[in-house]
Amino acid sequence: MVSRESSRQEGSKSQILSVAEIERTYPDEWVLLEITRDAKDHRRVAGRLIAHSRDRHDLVEAYQRFRADHPQARVYRFFTGDIAPEGVVVIL
Repeated sequence: MVSRESSRQEGSKSQILSVAEIERTYPDEWVLLEITRDAKDHRRVAGRLIAHSRDRHDLVEAYQRFRADHPQARVYRFFTGDIAPEGVVVIL
């Protein structure tokens, strides 16, 4: 189901993908993922795609709906590209 032109929400039966596959498939997008498998060091390794969009705020509604239906599920929201523009140095 497409909720906006820039946002896509996947059905609950979507396949399980690795984070690397998602980064390749949805470059420079925000992704909302239901975590189905972690690595031993607790990094997110794979999951079921819930929604993706170029605009981070488009994931809010998808997150709220998913959380209401799956309160115990673990979710992961991340950006698949570089957050800081090229040439910008971030100092923490």
